[in-house]
Amino acid sequence: MSRYQFEDVDDLGEILFSNDPALRLQCVLMGLQTTDGTVMLDPTQTCHMPTALFEFRQAVGVGDFGYVVPERASTEGIPEEPQIEGAILFGMRRLPPDFADLRLPYRPEPDDDGGCLDEICFCMRRRLSGHVDLLSIPGWELHEIPDDQPKLAERLGYTYSRLELRTPLGEIYSRTWVAHDPEWAAAALRYGYVVCLCGVTLGVRAPYGMTDAQHTPRMRREALRLGCAVGLTIGGLVAYVDHR
Repeated sequence: MSRYQFEDVDDLGEILFSNDPALRLQCVLMGLQTTDGTVMLDPTQTCHMPTALFEFRQAVGVGDFGYVVPERASTEGIPEEPQIEGAILFGMRRLPPDFADLRLPYRPEPDDDGGCLDEICFCMRRRLSGHVDLLSIPGWELHEIPDDQPKLAERLGYTYSRLELRTPLGEIYSRTWVAHDPEWAAAALRYGYVVCLCGVTLGVRAPYGMTDAQHTPRMRREALRLGCAVGLTIGGLVAYVDHR
């Protein structure tokens, strides 16, 4: 992607399905907020939900280069986890309260030794069934718009979409480019909703010096787990709007 194209969108992004090996979110209890209350969706019917990832590019840059101590600042004020602190200061502060309160807990899984990872609990919420909650966010919308701007693989016949995550006021909250996937778009139209995850470490980009082929699904899932563990990942069901 050219530098101009990189600057023209806000964040890094990707589309996939919730049961992808890089996410493994097929056991999420999804709830739609309606006028009659919250309607929980059957997880056996929603294990293949279309999912969109928005990784904050500005916060990613801060994480790469570490925390810069302000001039004349006391060394006692340097955070113990400078990269995370920098990501919070420069990336997550964009989150409005109605979106930021919907955090995605991480479901514990058996590790390689047969044990179980410690359960992570956000907002003092814990489900003993082993599932986690992911609720719809009223008023928020995900717009998929045809976009011929990225001409990276034009000779191969690739087509691209611009994904825009919009607030209830219609303002663009996050915007990225993805290769158009007809199967993903068809599923989004069928459900009417898309799982949207926003954060700093979602496994979208390979670490420095590593190719995409070397960036395994397990490594990507661990990146998502880290973001959930430190409170840098939020998520929810967002209404899907197709412009094709």
